[in-house]
Amino acid sequence: MSLDNSRAFWDAKAAENPYWYVSSYGPYEERDLAEFWRAGHRIWGDLREAIGYVPARGDVVVEIGCGVGRLTRAIAADVAHVHAFDISEGMLDVARRAGPSNATFRRGEGDSLTGVPSASADLALAYCVFQHLPSLGVLRRYLGEMMRVVKPGGRIAFTLSPRMWADALRPVLRLRRWLREQIVSDGPRGLYQREWLGIRPRRDVVHALSPVPLEHTRLHGDKWLFWGRVQDDGAQSTARVAASASAATSRGGRAQAPGFGAS
Repeated sequence: MSLDNSRAFWDAKAAENPYWYVSSYGPYEERDLAEFWRAGHRIWGDLREAIGYVPARGDVVVEIGCGVGRLTRAIAADVAHVHAFDISEGMLDVARRAGPSNATFRRGEGDSLTGVPSASADLALAYCVFQHLPSLGVLRRYLGEMMRVVKPGGRIAFTLSPRMWADALRPVLRLRRWLREQIVSDGPRGLYQREWLGIRPRRDVVHALSPVPLEHTRLHGDKWLFWGRVQDDGAQSTARVAASASAATSRGGRAQAPGFGAS
């Protein structure tokens, strides 16, 4: 799976049903769009509370995987500017139709934040995006870019889907989903594809990939939320050593939490 394949997949989903592929919790047909947009404000509030972020009117936020701009609208109401990235021009076309005036929608390359100056943002955020990435290498590059664009003292935050027992059965479940889509003509398409299924890294792998020491917690019951502060170079090195020692101790002396691999 490549980033080109990911772009083609998400452009196709934007043409098919952009709102469902941004949030698959609602019905595929006859979506309540008023509720869809309201949910963006609730999610933004939950994220702020979980990571301890209190937005200031002069803040700049970078959002990765903005889709149709549901979360972008909520963020923009609280800050000075949002740089909203998505790999799909089709999704961005929808986002721009009623996008806030203080948001810049950018088509990204799928692993970089080109166009955002270094150390210019107060928060870099990716909500319900990274589980669709094609590889751990792309995740590593994104985390490096998030650290690059955030000011010292600012935050990075992102979600991933937990590893579940069903991941061991992924080949069988993919085949089952493919067969269903051959029989049933309506409803979402392509949910068996790797561009949708993406990655499910263990928590210890996520911590090892991150250039910023991370904390994590459950969010909305079915996601892991990771976040950390960007520090200056000296403090960053010290914090990484401490975090590595803490992670080693945790792996040796604490039971694994269910559903997401090793701590």
